[in-house]
Amino acid sequence: MLNFITIPIMLFLLCILLGISTKRIFHFRKEKNVLIVGFVAFFASFFLISTPFMLFEIKLSYMIYILEFFYGIIIGVGLILACKYLKKNKVNIKEKCKVFYTNKYQFILFIAFITMVAYQIGYVVFFQHADIDDSYYLAQTNTYSFTDYIGKVEPSSGLTFLTASKQYALVSFEIIYAVINRIFGVNTAYLAHTIWPVFAIICHYVVVYALAKRIKEAMKWEFCILYSVINLFSGFTAYTDGAFLLNRIWQGKTVFVAIFIPIMILEFIDIYEKINFREIIYLWMILLAGISTTTVAIYLFPILYFCLWLGEGIAKKNIKSLIGLCIPIVGIIPWVIIKLKIMYTAGNSGASVQQSVTGGVDNLSYSQQLFSRFLNGHSIIIVGYIIALVIIGIIADKKIRSVIVYPAIVLFITFANPVFIKYVAQWVTGVDVYWRIFWLFNISMTFIIGTILIMEKCKNEREAVIGLLVSLAIILACGTSVFENGGWNVRSNIYKLDSSVIQIADAIHKDSKEHTKILLMPKDMAYGIREYCGDICTIVNRYSYESFRDSGLKEKYDVLQKEIYNALYKDQIWDSDKLKNQINEFDIDYVVIYTGSIQNNQIPDEFTAIYKNDQYILYRCY
Repeated sequence: MLNFITIPIMLFLLCILLGISTKRIFHFRKEKNVLIVGFVAFFASFFLISTPFMLFEIKLSYMIYILEFFYGIIIGVGLILACKYLKKNKVNIKEKCKVFYTNKYQFILFIAFITMVAYQIGYVVFFQHADIDDSYYLAQTNTYSFTDYIGKVEPSSGLTFLTASKQYALVSFEIIYAVINRIFGVNTAYLAHTIWPVFAIICHYVVVYALAKRIKEAMKWEFCILYSVINLFSGFTAYTDGAFLLNRIWQGKTVFVAIFIPIMILEFIDIYEKINFREIIYLWMILLAGISTTTVAIYLFPILYFCLWLGEGIAKKNIKSLIGLCIPIVGIIPWVIIKLKIMYTAGNSGASVQQSVTGGVDNLSYSQQLFSRFLNGHSIIIVGYIIALVIIGIIADKKIRSVIVYPAIVLFITFANPVFIKYVAQWVTGVDVYWRIFWLFNISMTFIIGTILIMEKCKNEREAVIGLLVSLAIILACGTSVFENGGWNVRSNIYKLDSSVIQIADAIHKDSKEHTKILLMPKDMAYGIREYCGDICTIVNRYSYESFRDSGLKEKYDVLQKEIYNALYKDQIWDSDKLKNQINEFDIDYVVIYTGSIQNNQIPDEFTAIYKNDQYILYRCY
């Protein structure tokens, strides 16, 4: 419970103080939100510091020392600056609060928005939603923390003789979890599933609030309420930014789409009037921070930047400004080149990445990707999006059109063009995740801005309330609650993992103090083991076939699958002596066997039961 309170507070303090220090060092304009600047600075600086540790397999412990020293200095400077600011502006802050409380309509909207955010955070914290991808992402964190190295050991299994996939190289998001795990001693699954959402969801809505102020200051709370409701009712599909926010905010790709994409749009709004070298530095920091979160950001963020860059050019027609905006992209090229080189030239692993990018491209359908997959058959969303674009194009000023309308047109003509789908999928996005390019249309944001522009035409508060209620009714009619349509259940434990996984892992930890243990268990039960801890290796898991194949051990895996796994879990018939020899050959320390299969088979004498229930028995194999 202490970590649940302490870690979010520490993260907020770190970002706020980092934001204060960064704004002072680079003389950023005072309108910039301190928390957002700090969030960007944290991810960007963390990525810069962690890069050599990822590339050269230097110990994580050394990196933690550097981080503690660096952020310690920043926090010290930030505290001094914060105290000076509060002392100087204490009267102004009190006056602003008084003015805010006297406007009852705005205050009611504020309370409604805070209630929506609190409900979403509370639901995500106290309920659970299983995502199979966590079996890799959180396994990375546990592997880094346990082995003290980044990228040296294949994370999904923890086996040292397997080669780690290079597809996830040069991504520092999971390392943040590993550092927090080491400093606070908090379990990774608990950190990701229960603690991190408190911090990240609030950060998302701080960005939403900042956007609302830039777009229409007088209607900022209406904007925020609409955004929170759209997020909640994005459950008609699993792939929109709102669904990602509430279903998997603990994953790096969600932090990218829900926080860094809006931050980039916010910055392009800020620089519309005037761009200087300080803003170029900040844009570079945003790009660097964004690509640190997930592999897909390596191509999605530059594409978004290109569309916003061209949108700015269409609106302002200022060649000098456009040339200046090329500098941030040049600044991230070294990381992009290194990432691509690692992915596509790293032996067998590189070959598998290339195959995953190009395989099945001939059968790719644009309508299937957009309407069937991304929107899950809800074509009405596209109709609403187009209407909102037209409204913004007619009513909004050039500044808003430059970040919403023009980039959408550029994106559709170029990277999201149905004509070019095969080329883009083959050479840029990859086939299986082509649909993620639709994130860059910012459908939710576009709909809300269009709605706010119409509501602005209301003559009084009564008409504004009616407009807000009508907009909310449309959202409710077209959408489905994420929590009703996303496989949510009351959490069974704070880790939000299958209870059997925790029971098995705890039984092994109680039985053995060995540094690492190799466990064989049914694949459908193995997902949570590596999320829970880093010292138990799972020799068969969701990724084991690819891991053995890419390590040149496909034949060994075939033997493991046919001779041991199938015998124990599919056919449920085995020879005791043969099983014992094969278990020893693969150095398996523990094995889970279904209780029902024991009646017709003999357990080797060397096996010792250390945990059992009605479904299975956990044996020590030595």
